[in-house]
Amino acid sequence: MTSSVIPAEAFAEIIAELERRPLYKNVERETAGEGKSQAFGIVNRRRVPPDYSRNCWIRPYLYKLILDFAQKYVDIPYNGIMLNQNYQAAKHRDKGNVGISYLVAFGDYTDGKLIVYEGEHKGTHDIQYKPIKLDFSKNYHAVEPFEGDRYSLVFYTLKKPVPPTVPEPSVEQIDGKWVFKRGTEVCTQLP
Repeated sequence: MTSSVIPAEAFAEIIAELERRPLYKNVERETAGEGKSQAFGIVNRRRVPPDYSRNCWIRPYLYKLILDFAQKYVDIPYNGIMLNQNYQAAKHRDKGNVGISYLVAFGDYTDGKLIVYEGEHKGTHDIQYKPIKLDFSKNYHAVEPFEGDRYSLVFYTLKKPVPPTVPEPSVEQIDGKWVFKRGTEVCTQLP
């Protein structure tokens, strides 16, 4: 269920990028909590098959930092990522996900523990720099109130199948600018 503690330095570049350019409020998640929250990787889309989130090319450097973190620490298969910034999640299940997710919180904050309301891991969990792996589609969960700057990353697998036509992603620097590549298609960041 829980993994070993991740050093705070592992999140330093992600935090610096979020301080430079904070996330914007995701109005699609207003009923699930309060704060800023954005999806990266593959996302469900209305009336069309899943594909890459626009955040991958709007924020390619941030996406690269998240992928670098995942390569080093995330030990589950995933195709979607949720990044939360001062987001106090209300009681909910991750209804669009399937299987085990990997969740870790980080930042300079107090309180803000994860509450799991049911199942084998029912209770309160301190996930600050301590990842938890759990099927959040089957367990109601929420975040306690907190003070300070609380960030979290959730790596998960979408319930809806990803079409085989979705190409592999990459993030690289071209002419000094970070770009997201969807296969061979180059998508540049916004100013």
